[in-house]
Amino acid sequence: MGFLGNLFGGGRRDRSASVAKQRLMMVLVDDRYKLTPDMLEQMKIEMAEVLSRYLPHVDSDQIEVTLLRGEANDHLKAEIPLKRGRDE
Repeated sequence: MGFLGNLFGGGRRDRSASVAKQRLMMVLVDDRYKLTPDMLEQMKIEMAEVLSRYLPHVDSDQIEVTLLRGEANDHLKAEIPLKRGRDE
């Protein structure tokens, strides 16, 4: 697709379809495991508690947990940002 196609939104449909497919897969995985938002939030808090024993500066509010559907297996993905602190 060339410059004019991008200018007039020709590639937008492909991106929208990809995003919609990804969201549908997330809904299917969430439905399979019956994880409620409250359960997911509790999981984040408990993960932060365990990780804080080994790593300083873990904040449960910053942890993002998602369930992803793979080819053969589903995956639990956790993004855990670590704050940079000064060495003491």
